[in-house]
Amino acid sequence: MAPASPGANSTASSTQGSGRGESLTQIAADLATISANMLFRSDKAEMLAEIRIAIREEVMEVRRDLTALERRVEDLEADQAQNMQHQQEMDTATTRQGNVLLDLRRHLEDLDNRGRKNNIRIRGLPESAGEALPQLLMDLFTRILGDRAPGDFGIE
Repeated sequence: MAPASPGANSTASSTQGSGRGESLTQIAADLATISANMLFRSDKAEMLAEIRIAIREEVMEVRRDLTALERRVEDLEADQAQNMQHQQEMDTATTRQGNVLLDLRRHLEDLDNRGRKNNIRIRGLPESAGEALPQLLMDLFTRILGDRAPGDFGIE
């Protein structure tokens, strides 16, 4: 290729020169923006201190919450232990009362049976006897027992 004409080189270099000026101005503006947006060590230390304080406060709040929850759990466990003991006492009392009730029922049956021990059942008498039935029975017992018959029988 043939060398470029000297006039062409001067136009290119003048374009580059003005481009360099603009680009230097642009770079300076960019550097100013970047440095304005850049955090300096003092800013970083201040932000870090603020973050640490915020984290410490959060940790302290979490610890307070955990302590409160621990107390509540301990209270609930104590209440549960007390309820379990009360339930065992109630189970024991219920069992005892069941046994006492069974003994009373047996005693009542025994008393009832003893009360009926002297009862006599008579079969074969006509129901049509009605109001004359007590007198009919008295005559029957007097005839069967003879002189040993007591004077008054309880008839139901």
